[in-house]
Amino acid sequence: MMKTVYTFLGDLAKNNNRDWFQSHKAAYQDALEIMRDFASQLLEGIIRFDTSLAGLDPKDTLFRIYKDIRFSKDKTPYKTHFGCWMARGGRKSTDAGYYFHLEPGNTFMAAGVHSPPKEKLQLIRQEILYNPSEFLKLFHNPAITERFERGGMDDKLKKGPLGFPKDFEHTDELKFKHYIFLKYYEEKEVLRSDFPDQVVGDYKDLNPVVGYLNHAMSFTGNE
Repeated sequence: MMKTVYTFLGDLAKNNNRDWFQSHKAAYQDALEIMRDFASQLLEGIIRFDTSLAGLDPKDTLFRIYKDIRFSKDKTPYKTHFGCWMARGGRKSTDAGYYFHLEPGNTFMAAGVHSPPKEKLQLIRQEILYNPSEFLKLFHNPAITERFERGGMDDKLKKGPLGFPKDFEHTDELKFKHYIFLKYYEEKEVLRSDFPDQVVGDYKDLNPVVGYLNHAMSFTGNE
């Protein structure tokens, strides 16, 4: 089934214009239904170990394929990938959660938080500052770092964030804007019938990261 999605996205990348898309709307709908079913399988598996996602509708996790080109130099009207964000509240959620990205030559999963709002990023950094051992134990765990890629390595602050002590031993960890791990998949993996189970297994391994981040971002002050 995923081969159908790959074929559609590959064709779209070569014909990224409204006329072609309208004449191939049926192919798009077929690919979209496959992705909805895939997202449903992922959610079903994730909810077994993260009940905070219970009740989330798979269609509310999928991002639209239509691009907002108002402020973009690239005026092609459609994305050439499918993406879904599985977190409390669906695709618009700013919580930590689970992402999946399907694109020919660039298919990957991710778990954590990407570009959180300023106040939530501040809470994560404060948690690291006040309790660095728990963060380091999790984010530098070989069971995670040897299997998953740390995201945001090329998009860090050059200096430590304002308001934090400059002599903090782990200041480099406070420079991150995203706290997330990723894993890429080859097409032959994606086309296997047990691929949803493989992705769910990877999400399960990163669930402690998601839990840590959501706990940090939910801090409302000492009682």
